[in-house]
Parts: sequence; structure tokens; C-alpha cells
Amino acid sequence: MSDDLITQQKQKAAGRRKESFRGTGFLRLWSGETVSVAGTEVTFMAIGIAAATTLAATPWQMGVLEAAESAAVLLLGLSAGVWADRYERRRIMLIANLARCVLILSVPLLYWLDALTMPVLYAVVFLVGALTLLFDSAMSAYLPRLLPRSQLERANSWMEASTSVGSVAGPGLAGVLIQVMSAPVALVVDSVSYLVSYLTLSRLPQAPPSADPGTPDAEPQESHRHAVLKGLHLLRVDRIQRPMILAAAHFNIFHTMFFAVHTLFVLRVLDFSPGLLGATSMAGGVAGLLGASFTPALTRLFGQGRTLIIVYAAPGLSALLVPLAHHTGDRGLAIALVSLSTFTWTFAVVVNLVISETVKQTLVPDHLLGRVTATTRFVSWGVQPVGALLGGWLGGRLGLSEVMVVSAAGLFTSALWPLLSPVRNLVGPPDDDTDGGVTDGDGGDVDGASGATSEPSPPPEKT
Repeated sequence: MSDDLITQQKQKAAGRRKESFRGTGFLRLWSGETVSVAGTEVTFMAIGIAAATTLAATPWQMGVLEAAESAAVLLLGLSAGVWADRYERRRIMLIANLARCVLILSVPLLYWLDALTMPVLYAVVFLVGALTLLFDSAMSAYLPRLLPRSQLERANSWMEASTSVGSVAGPGLAGVLIQVMSAPVALVVDSVSYLVSYLTLSRLPQAPPSADPGTPDAEPQESHRHAVLKGLHLLRVDRIQRPMILAAAHFNIFHTMFFAVHTLFVLRVLDFSPGLLGATSMAGGVAGLLGASFTPALTRLFGQGRTLIIVYAAPGLSALLVPLAHHTGDRGLAIALVSLSTFTWTFAVVVNLVISETVKQTLVPDHLLGRVTATTRFVSWGVQPVGALLGGWLGGRLGLSEVMVVSAAGLFTSALWPLLSPVRNLVGPPDDDTDGGVTDGDGGDVDGASGATSEPSPPPEKT
């Protein structure tokens, strides 16, 4: 590589790092999401603890509760993407926030009326999961309308950092609230957070749906079924998106299997208090913040593909630390192992999410981005009920520790998908002046997209 070319690439990289988000509306989007995520962390922790303590849930019921969170994906996942592409995206996010606020507020109200039951929690978690899918599909498709492609990886790092900030504040706040009052009361915080997020996002510019460049304006709008099938077809034929979605599905089966029994194991076997459980969860928030911050540096050092292989394998190793904590005989060491497991797991998952989201946003055309986001989650999240129910069932027969070991093995092998596919050759996000497309199985373009190419990229040349 010539010295002039090296200098030009360094100047471009430096320019991307110096680009400001000011004036784009992104900082408002990021702020609103940070507040919402903090409350959401309170929600899922509080609902899980309410089920385990207030309602004395069995391992099977905990598995059903975990499955309910993602079951909405199976029924509404494909349609949510079509709606995100067909309707104004900011309005979709606002409606989803208001609806989640009302649903979550119903849990403490029913608790005070002595009418809270496990079926009620199943219904609330199911509906919140459906609205979250709709919100996320619209937001993922909205972000590229605010920013140029060269800023997407950094923006996705910020978005995952907001999740991590929420993860730091949420479990700690949830643990304190649950310890002082009760798990259902802690959900009031989350309902308020959605209102704050609504007010913040309401000041963003609108993002009307963009037309399919291959469809004349005079033609009638395509049917809902045809719109769904178009998103499925793109994922089926693309050599990069297909192994990435299969890796995510593989990982999520064992992820939900592990966490279907995690809360019960930590509370009952390790004898942690809800407050201590919240404190150890805060390690994940810190790790997520670091993971989001270091993702651009990791992709520059190893490339996107090689980094993905590493972060898919790492949670499988960290999962073993939790059952190991039971055999240490030292409470302090047990706390350290659970915290380290959460830290490593979350760091890897956040890096994974930033890279996967950036690759998708640079490959997929704007008029299909909502559909591809929702279809990806239909496949990768749709398998979660299987893992959750299997985890709950095996937990009642084999034991909680044994389920965690099986889950760890499954998590580790999810790295084979990027390792044995062209994904391993992905290098990094494109410059704004590069052209590319989403390729089909024969190397042709499908709905030509601006962004990174799906053709295998060579490893970065060392200078």
C-alpha cells in the first residue's frame, strides 16, 4: 500500500471521528432512548422478581414468562416491519411509547387491587414485546434518515451506550425500589420514563416512508403479503445477512434457555437478595458502555467479521462462571464470578449488536429497512420461546446448574456461523462515497442499496 493511500485513509478515519451529531436530531433521539431504556431495565427485572417472589412462580412459569416476552415476534414480527416502512416512522415510535406506558402502569394498579396473577404478567410482557418490536423496527429505519453512512457505526455505538447507561441505572434502581417497597411498585418508574421519552422524541423531524425505486408512483401500493415476502426474500438470498441472522437465532435459543433459570438460580441457589442481584447486574451496564465505546476501535483492529466471531463465542465461556459460583464455598468469590459473567457477556453482546446493526443499515435500501429489521427479529427473536420453554422444562428435571452448562455449549457454537461464511471477511463501515448493493446468491444485485457491498471484503492491509 502506497504512503499516499495510507495517508488518505487515515485522514478519512480522522474526519469520521470528528464529525459532529449536532444539528442532525440524533442527540435528541439518543437522549429519549436512554431514559426509556433505564425504565425498561426496571420493568423486566421487576416483573421477573415479582413472579419469583410475590407470585411464587415455578420454573415452568418462569419459562413461560420468558417466552411471552418474545412470543409476539412470531405473530406480529413480519407485519411490524411492513408498518415501519409504510407509515411515518416517528409517529410509530410515539404511539408505541404511549401504549407501553399504559400497559406497564397496569401492573402496579392490579397489584394494589390484589388482582395481579401470572396470566396478567404473561399478557403484559407479550404486548410490551410486540410494541417494542414495532418501536425498534421504526427506530432502526429512522436512524439512517438522520445521519450519513459514515456516522452509522458511531451512532449505533451511542445507541448501545444508551442501553448500557440504562443498564447501569436500571438494575440498581430496581434493586433499591424492590427492597424498600415491592417489585410491582418499581414499574411505576418505567411508565413515567416512557412519557419522558415520548416528549423528547416528539420534537424530532418526521420521516415519511420512501418509495421503492423500482415501482412507478402511479402503481397501487403493494399488498401486505407481497411486502412481507420481499423482506424475507432479501434475507434469504443475501450471503452476508443470511448467516448473520442464523447466528443470531442460534445464539438466542441458548441465551433465553440460560436466562429462563438465571434469576431462580441466583435467588434460590446462591441465596442472593434482590438488591444484590441488582448490584451484580450493574456490572453488565458498565460492560455495555465500554463495549459500545470500544466497538469502532475493535473493528478497525480486527475487522467487523473477525470481531463478530469473537463476541459470539465469548458468552459461552462466561456463562459457565454462574454455576461455578455455587461450588466455590466463598460468598465473596461467588458474587465476583456472577458479576464477571455478566460483565463479559454484556460486553460481547453490545459489540455484536453495534456491528450487526451497522452492517444491516449500510446494506439494505431505505424502503426495505423496516421490513428487514423486523424480519431479522422475527427469525432471531422468534426462536426465543423455544429456548425459554426448554430451559424451564429442563430446569425442573435436570437441575438449574445443568441447564446453564448446556446453554454455555450452545452459545459457544454460535460462532461457527460467521466463522464458516463470508461474514468473517467483513472489514468495516463504508465511506459516504462508496457504492454497493445487497447481492443475491449469484452475485447480482437485489434492490440496489447504497452502502457496503455484500461481496466478501479482503482483510485490511497492514501498513
